[in-house]
Amino acid sequence: MIWLITLLIMEVVLKSVLEVRERRSTQVRGGVFAILRIVPLLNDFVPLPEHRKDPESGKFAAAHEEAHKKLHHGLLRNMVKVVMLFLSLGIIALVVGRYGMPFWIAILWLHLAAIPGRIVFHTYCWGQELEADRYAFEHVEKNIAKNALRNLVECEIPYTPFFALMYREHPTAAVRRKRLLGK
Repeated sequence: MIWLITLLIMEVVLKSVLEVRERRSTQVRGGVFAILRIVPLLNDFVPLPEHRKDPESGKFAAAHEEAHKKLHHGLLRNMVKVVMLFLSLGIIALVVGRYGMPFWIAILWLHLAAIPGRIVFHTYCWGQELEADRYAFEHVEKNIAKNALRNLVECEIPYTPFFALMYREHPTAAVRRKRLLGK
């Protein structure tokens, strides 16, 4: 039990440091979402807003979505989610069944195990997004791709790559542009 409390306190401290670092790096206010992302369990359900306004859809976005369909990214993501669900059930069964702890403690352990699990899942999703970007970049005119990426950068709330990896399934527009255009 002492380990659980210690790890939860460490989570609050580290997420607070991450929020302060992000606010200083980007000069973007976090608002109430920043506070909610610090609170354990609540931060599992608080979405990170991605855009100031919706980016324009065009040929690049259509080719990007076509790549997701052609490469079966939706199916693959869902398969990874099912594997993670079974791992989650295993963690709950282990904590409740083997160690005889109450269900609410199992949920707290699951929450802590989900932090690295979420990073792994987001890394996997980022790979799919960058793969779809490469496909789209190869199937549309370079000028259209550059304009679409520029528009995405303008519409997106700027996050640092590490912060985005913690909270988003999509890489930042700056990361996407750098991977495709080297800028």
